[in-house]
Amino acid sequence: MSGAVGQLIVSLEGNVIQTVVLNTPVLTIGRTPDNALALPHPMVSRGHAEIRLAPEGPVITDLGSSNGTTVGGEPLPAHQPRLLVPGVVVAIGPFLLTYQSAGMVAAPPPADVADDPQPLEQAAPVVVATTPPPPPVPAKPPRPSLPRVPIHAPASAYLRDLPVIYHENDFLGRMLLVFENIWEPLELRQDHIHLYFDPRTCPASFLPWLASWVDLPLSPHWPESRVRQLVAEALDLYRWRGTRYGLTRMLEIRTGLSARIDEVPDQPWVFKVTIQTPSEGGVDRALVEEVINAHKPAHAGYILEVVE
Repeated sequence: MSGAVGQLIVSLEGNVIQTVVLNTPVLTIGRTPDNALALPHPMVSRGHAEIRLAPEGPVITDLGSSNGTTVGGEPLPAHQPRLLVPGVVVAIGPFLLTYQSAGMVAAPPPADVADDPQPLEQAAPVVVATTPPPPPVPAKPPRPSLPRVPIHAPASAYLRDLPVIYHENDFLGRMLLVFENIWEPLELRQDHIHLYFDPRTCPASFLPWLASWVDLPLSPHWPESRVRQLVAEALDLYRWRGTRYGLTRMLEIRTGLSARIDEVPDQPWVFKVTIQTPSEGGVDRALVEEVINAHKPAHAGYILEVVE
């Protein structure tokens, strides 16, 4: 399918931040910059969704994202393509994507030089409005641990594996119940052993061990949710180390604060990091500078600004 079939109007908190023309066979949407449409926010998955151009029009598919996708206010099941109708609004995290077909996109009127005799040098300057840094990212509560549920039964289920002559033996049934309470939790643990190697589901005591696999320093004062998120995204963050996305995401996880990174036009190889002070507390400037120095490009300098 050739040519553009429309466009997406991307808005955040009521402000239009981007317009994307649908002129490629596949438009990937996700949090990381390697997506065609990058939406940097913790509620957006790395590979969140994709839009493919079909003969009947653009089709959106959720790629099994963590927080889901809604189309026209209705949840979109994972891996279930849905055709986009003109004017429909797609919600991905805090972002709203409004689809406009090619017929809805109005071409700009041609400029008439005769009606505007004002010289070019006297035109009003273009003012670029700067947006304040995003608010701090709230920490999630720790994952609850479920206690082992003992088996309460008049007789052990192990009796069914014995000859029929033993099924009515009350003493044997109660004796095997002791072994069943010991061995069944171990069998269940082996059946779900992969959950112990996943930072999102493993016991909290396993997190420092998993972090040591990738030489990731952890602080004992961090909340459990922050440690889980950092270990889970460690490999992906190492892949983006030295980039704007990698530094922003590392600051979000390690400090719980959202930062805005801008280039300084009059100072080459220098960038500016702006962080908003949370209402419930201050900013650990030493920790922020430690993260910046560890994950910025070695040749680049930086300016740290904390906004009250």
